[in-house]
Amino acid sequence: MAHDGDPSGTVVHEVRWADALPWWILFRAAGAAFAPTVILLAALGALATWGGWSAADQLGLGGEDQAAAAIAAAKADEIALALPAGGVPGADALLPSRRAVPWLAGLADRLPTVAADVAHLVAIPFRPSATLLQAAGALARVGWFVLVWSIFGTAIARHVALKLVDEDAPGVVGATLFGSRKWTSAFGSVLFVLVGIVALSIPGAILGLLMRTGWGLAFAGAVWPLVLLGAVVLAILAVGVVAGWPLMVACIGVERGDSFQAISTAFSYLYQRPLHYAFYAAVALVVALPALAVAGVFADLTGTFAMWAASFGMGHSRTAEVLQGLSAAGPAADAWGIRAIAFWTRGLEQLLSSFGWGYFWSIATAAYLVLRRDVDGTELDEVVIDEPGETSHA
Repeated sequence: MAHDGDPSGTVVHEVRWADALPWWILFRAAGAAFAPTVILLAALGALATWGGWSAADQLGLGGEDQAAAAIAAAKADEIALALPAGGVPGADALLPSRRAVPWLAGLADRLPTVAADVAHLVAIPFRPSATLLQAAGALARVGWFVLVWSIFGTAIARHVALKLVDEDAPGVVGATLFGSRKWTSAFGSVLFVLVGIVALSIPGAILGLLMRTGWGLAFAGAVWPLVLLGAVVLAILAVGVVAGWPLMVACIGVERGDSFQAISTAFSYLYQRPLHYAFYAAVALVVALPALAVAGVFADLTGTFAMWAASFGMGHSRTAEVLQGLSAAGPAADAWGIRAIAFWTRGLEQLLSSFGWGYFWSIATAAYLVLRRDVDGTELDEVVIDEPGETSHA
């Protein structure tokens, strides 16, 4: 902010929004989500996720009667994951929030479809009532999901970070190469935390062996407060790896760091500035509404104008026949040309669906930059540039 030298008053000549409202960078990140590079990277990540989950279905990782089963996911434009609500009776007794804060129970189901599916999958291995097959099916899908976005999420974070600081950002190939080089750091940051959770749960597992007997169960009931205290550490790690995972990926994209740097910074920012993190997430959700609306309108206009232009040559009757075929309601529905047009239309729908992932990683990158400023005092425009000799542009 600049002003004149008059001691009797202050006249504002310029407002530096980066200093006054540093979180304004979230709006710039929302704009970066519309970049073709970001959309294509997100589409590749979404396609790879769908392919891996479909392969898990084919391999039988979780049968149709298992909670981790993915049922009906054969369309390229949609991933439908059915998770039965059933389970071992009495499992809800371990969830105090069901009575104290009942509205939390259905919160995950209000998320976008794929996000809700991932939330359910992440929860399955940690359910005491989950079977080994259910946990294996869920872990396979979650592991593939994290692996895919360790590549493409890091690639998007790198592209957006350089865009936000007005540096020359890599294209699709360059960003993908960056993600391919750094995916082990992004994936390892999640893996190391999960290994820590498993290691810390060993004393509980030993206690569980004793609980197979009546006297062991009585002993566990007597020392259960100590078990709950120990479980607080596990809860801190679990919340940190889930809520902090976007920050871990963003850290690697911005800092070119390793797994341990990503873990330490993500946990530090999350637990030192939880209200800031929640505020930035709220801003991201508010901005997402007009951003998704704009993307949807643009996709609708693209499909409509393509057919509109062709209708001048086809004429009204032929156009109506083609449109009926596209809706699978007309006699021409089985024609190869109709199927080809429908295929490309679904591809456009997939790009629109993928926009959400591009937006997510763009906002996560900006949130990391703002949280880094809040905690470490680092300027928003500080991003580690590629080392000499590295090729990152395409």
